[in-house]
Amino acid sequence: MRFFIYADNLNPTQLKRRAPEAQFLFKAYVPDHTIKFGRWSNQWRCGLATIAPSAGERVWGGVFELTQEDVQEMDKFEGDLPEGAFRHVEVHVFTEDGEKEFVSTHVAQSIGKFKAKDHYLDWILAGVKHWKLPDECVDMWGLFRSQ
Repeated sequence: MRFFIYADNLNPTQLKRRAPEAQFLFKAYVPDHTIKFGRWSNQWRCGLATIAPSAGERVWGGVFELTQEDVQEMDKFEGDLPEGAFRHVEVHVFTEDGEKEFVSTHVAQSIGKFKAKDHYLDWILAGVKHWKLPDECVDMWGLFRSQ
């Protein structure tokens, strides 16, 4: 299954733990979406990132080939969230070359507005840099520090 990953699961340490068979395919973005922090994480002690519609914005991440077992393990969120907190949705992503793909991703059912903490953002940024996502993506995650 082709799966768009955009936040803490981009960190290679976490990705290996949750989806050991994951194979990176390409960098991509979801158009007309932004990052929101709509769920609380006991593990991170801050808000968890999800994507939400927002005209004119875009969220960069990576598209990976995942096995069904990888997806099931990622869905557990290491027991940090109640079942059903995130759901799978189908989204169109665009590659750096402008190619359009239809893939799956996780989207949270928001229950409020939470703040991200620096240690969580650093974890995400390590993944963003590992996969060499565009500077636009690095800058976006950096902006959350000042909010």
